Amino acid sequence: MRLLRGLAFTAACGAGIGASALPAIAHELRPFRADSMEAIRQAHKGKAFVLAFWSIHCEPCRDEMAVWRDVGRRYPDLPVLLVSTDVPGDRAGAVAFLARYDPGPVQTWIFDDEFSERVRFAVDRTWRGELPRTYLYDAAHRAEARSGKLDERWLEGWLERAAKGRTRRP
Repeated sequence: MRLLRGLAFTAACGAGIGASALPAIAHELRPFRADSMEAIRQAHKGKAFVLAFWSIHCEPCRDEMAVWRDVGRRYPDLPVLLVSTDVPGDRAGAVAFLARYDPGPVQTWIFDDEFSERVRFAVDRTWRGELPRTYLYDAAHRAEARSGKLDERWLEGWLERAAKGRTRRP
């Protein structure tokens, strides 16, 4: 059933999208496993970054792609990492989703474990899988987490503080 939904989504996204409609940036989906969080923290040591989880089946996630594109334009030095929580078999659907809803110049990942609970637990022991899920990490890697559609006012406040080098509220 899941495979059929993924194929149907891929076909629907591909219909009417010519090569000229694809974004200029091709998104490489890196494998996201339980040990990926430690590698990400090491790669961004001493730097703030955004980690956002989404799915091809999540309606609010589609709207957030435009938010991440805007964040990338306005804050080019702030790494934004988007992780698809879809199963590895939905890779084609995730690629089509990114082509259609172009989030801009971000790093893209996809869960690489059929047991998604193991991966979620490695990110946040309290996360139960609700989407979208966003983590804003300051330079000391303290995270502020939000589930559901982003409150753009909250996000903007955090981004302004991060740009000034202080992401914790005064």
